Amino acid sequence: MTEALTIRQKVYDILEHGFDGSRTSRLFSGFIVVLIILNVSAILLESYKPIGEMYHLEFLLFNIFSIVVFTLEYFARIWVSVESPHSDSSSPIKSRVRYSLSPVSLIDLLAIAPFYLSFIFAIDLRYLRLLRMLRLLKLTHYFKGLRLFMDVLRKELPSIGAAIIIMSVLVLMSASVMYSVEHEAQPDVFDSIPSAIWWSVVTMTTVGYGDVTPITFLGKFISIFIMLLGVGIVALPAAMLAAKFGDELRTRKQLLEHEIATALQDGIITSEEQVAIEKLSESMGISSQELEQVILNYNRHNSKSVTCAHCGKA
Repeated sequence: MTEALTIRQKVYDILEHGFDGSRTSRLFSGFIVVLIILNVSAILLESYKPIGEMYHLEFLLFNIFSIVVFTLEYFARIWVSVESPHSDSSSPIKSRVRYSLSPVSLIDLLAIAPFYLSFIFAIDLRYLRLLRMLRLLKLTHYFKGLRLFMDVLRKELPSIGAAIIIMSVLVLMSASVMYSVEHEAQPDVFDSIPSAIWWSVVTMTTVGYGDVTPITFLGKFISIFIMLLGVGIVALPAAMLAAKFGDELRTRKQLLEHEIATALQDGIITSEEQVAIEKLSESMGISSQELEQVILNYNRHNSKSVTCAHCGKA
């Protein structure tokens, strides 16, 4: 049992520590990242008919090999999920079920599910290729900046949802107004409110394709206010995410510094405290090099000067 636990801990370190872990962990992470990139490249090349028909068997075999690797990785992550600092050690089954329902695990499942579902349901090849593109999302395992983005996005989802609702209301209102103003002048272009929605979205996002434009004076006058309104409203979610990124990074560093301060109260970090700090930094997406730098900075700013009893110098 102890040997099994040791193997599981080693596998967990290889899978979860990524490019910040041991040499084996870095090699494995590099292999998976390259495999994901090759999968996306294969999907792009396969969609080009001459190449897709010429190398159909090679593409099929490569896809099967990738599915085998991704499937083994998926079940291995579920198996070692009990080693996570956030898992419930008293109930391994609950921990594995909780992990299998987490966003990162569902992304891994989406990366392999289309292949197995194609044996049960008839899936159009175009949609199957589109679903295979979801394998790109697996990169969130290996790039901590992407994990931070997912965490911030999840926390800010209510606020972003509210901003999207506001944008949707403004799009519908501006489309309705423009339909009322321009319908008689351009019955073929603004033939309905749904047709006017295209103009509203293109205008509010400041893309301005120019394929649909108002020609009446009132329509142009109203468009000025809609464009100015769109500049601020459409940029709102991006500004919210940028601000939250800064807050999240600052909060994580403060929490880590507090944990380090607690550990250094007696002047030394014990092995147990070191493990706890490393697990905390891992859950925050902070690399071992960044952790060492945080500890050095903390010691530098909080060290007390000692005066020599003989010469009086610090």
